[in-house]
Amino acid sequence: MPFYQRLGQIPRKHHIWFHRNGAAPTYKNEGIAYEHVITTEGFNEAYSIMYHLRPPTRVRSVKLLKCEELKKAADSPLRHHHLKTANIPRRGDLYSGRIPILFNQDMTAWRARPEKLHGKFEYYKMAAPTKSFSFSKVAARSRSVFGKQRYRAEDYIVVPRGITYRLVPDKVEEEDYLILESSGPVRIPKRYLNQRRSD
Repeated sequence: MPFYQRLGQIPRKHHIWFHRNGAAPTYKNEGIAYEHVITTEGFNEAYSIMYHLRPPTRVRSVKLLKCEELKKAADSPLRHHHLKTANIPRRGDLYSGRIPILFNQDMTAWRARPEKLHGKFEYYKMAAPTKSFSFSKVAARSRSVFGKQRYRAEDYIVVPRGITYRLVPDKVEEEDYLILESSGPVRIPKRYLNQRRSD
C-alpha cells in the first residue's frame, strides 16, 4: 500500500484545472495553481505532485556553480588506502569548498568542511546526479520545495535530481560533510520508506 501525505489544498483529481480565485495572489492574476510532478523514475517509484501559485520554471538567474574534470591519480591496480579526511582545512562554503576523494562512472564522493555560509537567498538544484549528504557533527535545517526539515549529527539526507534546496547549519564552524553524488537514482529499500524519526 503506498504512503501518501497531503498538505494544504489540492484538487479533487490530479491533472485538472485547479482554481485558486481569492485564496492567495497568483501569477498574473490567472487564478490557477500550477501542477508540478516530481519523479526520478516515472510512476513506478515514489513521486510527488505539487501545486504552485507561480510557475515553478520561473527563476531570477541560473549559473553553473562549479565544474571540474576529475582525473584519476594513477592507472595502477586497485590497492588499499587509508584516507584521513577528518582534519582537512576548512575552505569556502559547502559547494565551493568541497574536495573530491573518490570517483568512478557511477558516483563521486566529496568531503566538505566549509568555513562560511553560502548566500542567504541561494538555493541549489541538481540537474543530473542525485546527491546524498551524511553529517558527522552538524545540526541544521534543510529547506526545499517540500518545506523545512531539521536534521542532526549522523543523519543522512537524499536529495533527488531536480529538487531545489539549501542547507542552513546552526554553526558553520562545526559543519562536516560526506557528500555522495550518484549518476543514477538512489533507491531507498522498502523497509525504510515509511520510517519516521521521533525526537
